[in-house]
Amino acid sequence: MDTLTCQRVAEFIGVLANPHRVSILCCLSDGERSVGEIARMASLTPAHASAHLRVLYDRGYLDRRREWKQVFYSLRDPAIRAILDGAATLVDQS
Repeated sequence: MDTLTCQRVAEFIGVLANPHRVSILCCLSDGERSVGEIARMASLTPAHASAHLRVLYDRGYLDRRREWKQVFYSLRDPAIRAILDGAATLVDQS
């Protein structure tokens, strides 16, 4: 792996260091959801969920679309789900 790729992987892992963000990514692994749905599923306030969603979106890990006043998010790349599944397998083996 070259230096730039290593830096980008470290950034991704850093984003995953927050359990709320991992929870949000897990909520989205089954498909698109509104901010309200994500907040409920992740046991967060809508404001708290929105702050984490913004980080994930700004880093390029999520897509979003607006429908009237609601905002819906989805995983930009299905490989994110595979990474989460792989990490879950690793921690289950420990």
